Amino acid sequence: MEQSENIAEISAALSKAQGEIRNPGKNIQNTFLKNKYADLTSILNCIRPVAAANGLAFMQTVEAYGDRVAVTSQVTHTSGQWIRQVASIALPTQSKNLMQDLSSMATYIKRIQSQALFAICGDEDNDAEELTDRSIGIENISDQKAAHIDAMIDSTKSSKAKFLEIYNVSDLKQLTEDQYDRAVKQLQTKKQKQVK
Repeated sequence: MEQSENIAEISAALSKAQGEIRNPGKNIQNTFLKNKYADLTSILNCIRPVAAANGLAFMQTVEAYGDRVAVTSQVTHTSGQWIRQVASIALPTQSKNLMQDLSSMATYIKRIQSQALFAICGDEDNDAEELTDRSIGIENISDQKAAHIDAMIDSTKSSKAKFLEIYNVSDLKQLTEDQYDRAVKQLQTKKQKQVK
């Protein structure tokens, strides 16, 4: 985090704003994890009127450079004092739609920074499971790996429907690399027990 040389006035204004601001309603359900959260619009609608009433402006910019997308969020006070936070994340190496991935990742960072700078919460406590949300650019497995898992499910006489339910996906191609590795180990263990 960066800040202007003096932050006495912005700190007082933020303190007052935080006493007035309320957590946004959780208006979206994650299709993969089933948890609810407040989208960026809901969060900004919660912040803007209280920030403006206390002489605070809130700005966010997005930049893409090299293989990363960065979001800069800044709270500025009418006195000219400011507090700034910058976060960046690597873009997926093999993207089917780079602009869509960039936009999703930027929106995710903007949501997190908005909540952090104004000390509000628009997410359910999910023990960091949201880090596996595909919207932040975690790569799904290849067609070959999906076919491999499919074959292992068949060879172990496992229920494909139950497997998809356990991994919280509707299609094997939606598995992440970590889920794939875990599934292979579990299915191999099951196969070994069946052979005995």
